[in-house]
Amino acid sequence: MTSSSDLHSLLKRIEKATTRLEELSTKRSATKAPAGSQASGPADDAAADSKAAREYEAVVKPLVDHYIECSGKIGGVVGEQAQAVGQLYTAQRDFVRMAGDTKKPAAAQLPSLLGAQQQAIQAVVALKDGNRASEFFDNLSAVAEGIAAFGWVAVESTPVPYINDMKESAEFYSNRVLKQWREKDPNQVEWVKAFLSILRELAAYVKQFHTTGVVWNPNGNDAESAALALKSEPATSGSAASAVPPPPPLPTAAQLEQLGAPSKAGGDESTRGALFADLNKGSDITSGLRKVDRDQMTHKNPSLRAAGSVKAGASDKPAQPPAGQPAARPKRMVLENDKWVVENYGTEHLTIEATRTKQTVYMYNCNGTTLDIKNKLTGIAIDSCQKCGVVFDTLVAQCEIVNCKSVQVQTRETVPSILIDRTDGAHVFLSAAARDQTQITTAKASEVNVSFPYETERPEDDNFVEQPVPEQFQTVVKAGKLLTTVLEHTG
Repeated sequence: MTSSSDLHSLLKRIEKATTRLEELSTKRSATKAPAGSQASGPADDAAADSKAAREYEAVVKPLVDHYIECSGKIGGVVGEQAQAVGQLYTAQRDFVRMAGDTKKPAAAQLPSLLGAQQQAIQAVVALKDGNRASEFFDNLSAVAEGIAAFGWVAVESTPVPYINDMKESAEFYSNRVLKQWREKDPNQVEWVKAFLSILRELAAYVKQFHTTGVVWNPNGNDAESAALALKSEPATSGSAASAVPPPPPLPTAAQLEQLGAPSKAGGDESTRGALFADLNKGSDITSGLRKVDRDQMTHKNPSLRAAGSVKAGASDKPAQPPAGQPAARPKRMVLENDKWVVENYGTEHLTIEATRTKQTVYMYNCNGTTLDIKNKLTGIAIDSCQKCGVVFDTLVAQCEIVNCKSVQVQTRETVPSILIDRTDGAHVFLSAAARDQTQITTAKASEVNVSFPYETERPEDDNFVEQPVPEQFQTVVKAGKLLTTVLEHTG
């Protein structure tokens, strides 16, 4: 039988639950008050949040705070990037709170709800792109690659695998951070653990509360009012101390009047009227063009082609890129400390002569470029290049190929390791000295081929052999472990 103490405890719990339900009912009625009452924002009262929202803040906020603290110890651009991550956390926290009280929006309405998060992610990536020469570039790249995991809110059906994929991308650069700083700065090791723990726990949280995408409230408010609430909510957080700069001031009445005034160089009302009158002629607008005589046609007059100039209407202004296309980035090949940086080259042949073994080469955003590197150096990194070729003598460490398409690398002497990651189309040429010593590692790579010299009993038959790196694997479970082998096709 149930004891009196157990009954007393049960009554206490029922009384507390009833009080809690009454409070929630009161708050829900307040949010649906008639016009004239002030609408509540997504962060009015933590007690009114859904369990998913409360758990998000309980799990993610301490990890983000710890990561920002570790970034502050490193300082500089790493600290700035961490502040942008803090702003992203704040925006996503408000979004999760809002989702618990909002019906699922239409696909066209979702971008307006994710605007603040998208801006924060763009700020994180922009800090990486604008500081490629920084000694902490690997730190910036790790965060820029992994921060995309916060985009799980826009992924339906499989948000958890998406987060794990972004975490693996971040680990590529975080491993480089550990390799560079493990013996020099213990805080860097703690920094790596802090950032990766955010992605790991974020995946665990999403798996528990949003397994197949963001969970909305079918009985909640409409998405339009939620979007207005998000825009009116101030973006403040203890994690993100730096605020987004305010928009530029609106022009004054005098400035607007000046902009609307006609220009002195023929921009008066009569000139504009004549222009619209000509446009309204339709196909008759060409009737006023004069006929070009044969002696003025360059394709029938060799002397005009030889002159190579246009006498009438020539413009000295440089050609501008088409509207909607970004301007070409400036070419750059410089030596910064012991790091050669080669960026934004086209179909050109470049040569680098290393003067110290400690020197490295970083090749970025080149298309159709051939780079010849002479003498012995530490390592080479080829990032976001297309149809490029790199030839080198000897490397002490490794050659890395990341985010590339259709590239070729060749060693004249030796290279201990070649890493190929997220690359479509790579051809590696090994010398006789490097053939039996080089280790090639591939990850998310396709169309990778390796060529090397092959000796036979008859020297006249010796030749380069080209073989592909396997792309298909077969995995089975044996004795409680996974056993993976290369898939072979027969027949």
